[in-house]
Amino acid sequence: MASQYDAIGSRYGSMADTPANGPNEPSVLAYLGDVNGSNCLDLACGLGRYSKVLLEQGARSVIGVDISRAMVQAAETTAATWPNDIGSRARFQVADCSEPFLLDDGPFDVVFAAFLHNYAADAATMTRMWRNIHDNLKPGGRFVGIMPYLDLDMDIPLDDRYGVTVKAIGIVENGWKCRLTAFCEPENIEFEMYHLHKYVYENTASEAGLTGISWHVHVLPKDERRTNGFWDVYNERPHIEIVTAHRSQ
Repeated sequence: MASQYDAIGSRYGSMADTPANGPNEPSVLAYLGDVNGSNCLDLACGLGRYSKVLLEQGARSVIGVDISRAMVQAAETTAATWPNDIGSRARFQVADCSEPFLLDDGPFDVVFAAFLHNYAADAATMTRMWRNIHDNLKPGGRFVGIMPYLDLDMDIPLDDRYGVTVKAIGIVENGWKCRLTAFCEPENIEFEMYHLHKYVYENTASEAGLTGISWHVHVLPKDERRTNGFWDVYNERPHIEIVTAHRSQ
């Protein structure tokens, strides 16, 4: 998966301008909880968008981790433009979140991940992702993540009216291999991922030792589009949901 994001690099940021990404941040903020004074780990951090959100919400520090060196370098460049009281509290490094690692700065109060688990092709890989989350959390610490909306039948592609479509390109055990296309300027962005069934997420999280696994509906952005019917199709077939879980005391 690193190579496809090394090729995309900072162009990934243009996906934030698609309407499909509109519910992502308000959904995170609705379920993130209090991170004031917390040490946070941001897995699959990409360009550092949610690392910045965590810091703006009062996190003491954030370490962003991504498999793509190009993404980490772009995140470091972007963070250098943030106000110093935020940027000085962020650090980024390369690591494969599907392979075991323990960061010296941990354990962490909060582990966050936006679209990490959808790169697991099978239950074993997903278990390793969850185990990294568990092992890098303090006892009593919590996980918050953005996941694809898993109750979709991926034999029906996502409607592209929100600037993003996802189509199944193959069948794997417990789900589908998919291709996401984001209709961006100056050029479209495409990458491959997996859409496994929700029970795989739940079973592997429990196997890794996490508890209190809960799924939360998306939250729409507060703008005029909420009242003009723009989001009606999205609400019927949303792109995301938020997952929260804990490491036991």
